Amino acid sequence: MLAIPSVYEINKTFTIKTFMTADLTQKEKKRFREAVIEIKLLYQIAGEDIPSLINDEYDCQAILFFSVRLTELKNANFVGNIMQRLVKPLCVIRFYDHTNCQVFCFCHKRLNLNDRTQVVIEDMVYSSPTSMQFADETNTMMRQYIEFDRIQNRGNKLDFYLEMMIKAYIISNLSLWSGTRALLVSKVWYNRDDMLKLYDRLKRVEQLKKEQKFAKTVAESARINSELKRLYAEFAKIIEKA
Repeated sequence: MLAIPSVYEINKTFTIKTFMTADLTQKEKKRFREAVIEIKLLYQIAGEDIPSLINDEYDCQAILFFSVRLTELKNANFVGNIMQRLVKPLCVIRFYDHTNCQVFCFCHKRLNLNDRTQVVIEDMVYSSPTSMQFADETNTMMRQYIEFDRIQNRGNKLDFYLEMMIKAYIISNLSLWSGTRALLVSKVWYNRDDMLKLYDRLKRVEQLKKEQKFAKTVAESARINSELKRLYAEFAKIIEKA
């Protein structure tokens, strides 16, 4: 899974009831039980080879890598949303089913400022479905840009994780802009603020493209096109710095 070194291997199977917590409704528990066949913690990046980050906002001492077998891959979003809420550390969840297709789930979390035992979800990313058997475009790019040895920012575990998450988003949304692929090899990955700004702007492009489809007036279309043009210019500047 993402070529994580064997030194981090855990390979522990969890019972499904581990995730049947009191804050789930009976309907959610029933659907979770029906959707999930097996949950394994394959790897845990701990230790200080990649430094931990502990401050007022974050307590990033480990990154967990789960593998979850589902009855149907279409349930990945439902199960992922529950698991990411319950698992406090940063984690990557690979979902797969009998078709041998997979989806990766990432979640940017921070500490609740009023209760450090709880986390607040800032954002969640699901990759495009990809084959576990054949070399399609998505899994080829995931190997090229997201596998363990390909991550550039190793300043701390949060930055390492965010690079994986945002690159997964880009690979799954290549059509957002004609030059999107070039962002993957830019220097933006060496700075957390720059990474998050890029991510916010990419999500804004995604939203604008959705609005564009339903624009009813020339003025509305012009406004959307003007903002898209400005954002594309910002992306081009990021690439030029490479």
